[in-house]
Amino acid sequence: MNWEDVIIEAAATDTGMRRSNNQDSHTIVRASNVATWKQRGHIFMVADGMGAHAVGELASKLACDNIPHNYIKLKNLSPEDAIIKAYSEVGALIHGKAAANRDFEGMGTTCTTLILLPDGALIAHVGDSRAYRVRGSRIDQLSFDHSLVWELVRRKHLTPEQAGKSVPKNVITRSLGPDPQVEVDIEGPLPVEPGDVYVLCSDGLSGLVTDPEIGAFAANFHPEDACRYLIHLANLRGGNDNITVIVLRIGPWVEPGSSPEEAAPPAPKKSGFSLAGFLGSVLHRRPAEAEVEEHLYVTADCPLSPDLIDRLSEQIRKTQTLAVEHAWSLDWPALARLRRETEEARQADNLRLALRHLGESIALLGLAGRVHKKEHGAGVS
Repeated sequence: MNWEDVIIEAAATDTGMRRSNNQDSHTIVRASNVATWKQRGHIFMVADGMGAHAVGELASKLACDNIPHNYIKLKNLSPEDAIIKAYSEVGALIHGKAAANRDFEGMGTTCTTLILLPDGALIAHVGDSRAYRVRGSRIDQLSFDHSLVWELVRRKHLTPEQAGKSVPKNVITRSLGPDPQVEVDIEGPLPVEPGDVYVLCSDGLSGLVTDPEIGAFAANFHPEDACRYLIHLANLRGGNDNITVIVLRIGPWVEPGSSPEEAAPPAPKKSGFSLAGFLGSVLHRRPAEAEVEEHLYVTADCPLSPDLIDRLSEQIRKTQTLAVEHAWSLDWPALARLRRETEEARQADNLRLALRHLGESIALLGLAGRVHKKEHGAGVS
C-alpha cells in the first residue's frame, strides 16, 4: 500500500433489540503523516465487552482507547511485536481492575484490529469478533473465532454441523481481561489489492447475518450504506446482542449509474496474486523471517444473485406482516414504493438496484422497529 491510496471507511454501532446498554466499542485511528503511516499505518478496531452491568462496556472502551495509543508509542518494535505488546498491556490492565474490585468480576473483552501498513494488512485478534475481506464476489474470514464451537471443530472433536447444534455459540475461549496474560493471533501482513473491502464486526452482526449477505452489501455499496443496511438487518432478525461494524474500501467509490464507468466490484485476479501458505497453528505467531502465508478460515461466494434478492424480499414480507400486526408507526407509502421498485429491478435483472431498494426497505423497517420497541417495549421478533 501507499500513503496516497484512497481508503473510504465507515462505522456503526447499535445496542440491538434485547440489550439495555452497548458493551461494544470501536475506533479508527488514521496516521496523521507519512512518517507515522510508514511506521504504524492506519488502525481499525472493534471490541465486544463482557461482564455484568457496565463492566463489559468499560473493558471494551479500555481496549479501544489504550491499544492504539500503546501500539503507536512502541516505536522501537516492529508492528507485529508492538501490537502484541499493546494487547498484552491492556489485557493486564483490565485483569488488574477486575482483581481489585469485586464489582468488576468477569470483566473482559474481545478485540479485533486491522492495521493497514505499507507491507499490507496486519490483523491482531483475540475473541470472536471477526475480520473479513471481500475481494470481487468472495468473502474470506481472516480471523479465527476463539470460541468453544470453533475450538472443538479445530481439534476434530465435533463436525461443524454437530457443534452448531449442540454447543452454545456465545462461549468464548480467549479474551482480554480474565487472565493476566493472553496469546494474540497475528495474521499477515497480507497483500492488499485495489477494490478490496474489509469488514470488522462483533458477533451481534455475524451471528445473525450470513457471510454471503455481509459480503454482498459490503462489496456493492458505499461503506456508510453498507454499515446502515447490515445493522438494521441484524436488528430485524432479532437484534439479540449489541451490533458493531466497520467497513473500509481500498480505492475510490463511484456510485454505479452515476458515471459511464460504473464502479462495480473488480473480479478476482487470475494471476499476480498467490495464496502464500499460513502458519499451521493459529495460536502462535510466526517468526519474523518466515514467509507470510494467507489462511482463509472460512470462505464463501457472495455474488449478487436472484436467490439473495428473493431471500431478503421474504425477510421484508415477514417483517411487514409483523409491523401490521403490531401497528408500527411507519411510512407505508415509502415501503410500498420500495417493494415495487425492488420487484421492477428484479424483473429487469438489475440485481444491484434491487439490493439497494431492499437495503432501504430494511433500514425503514429497522428504524420503525426501534421506535416501536422504545415506545412499547416490544422487539421485532
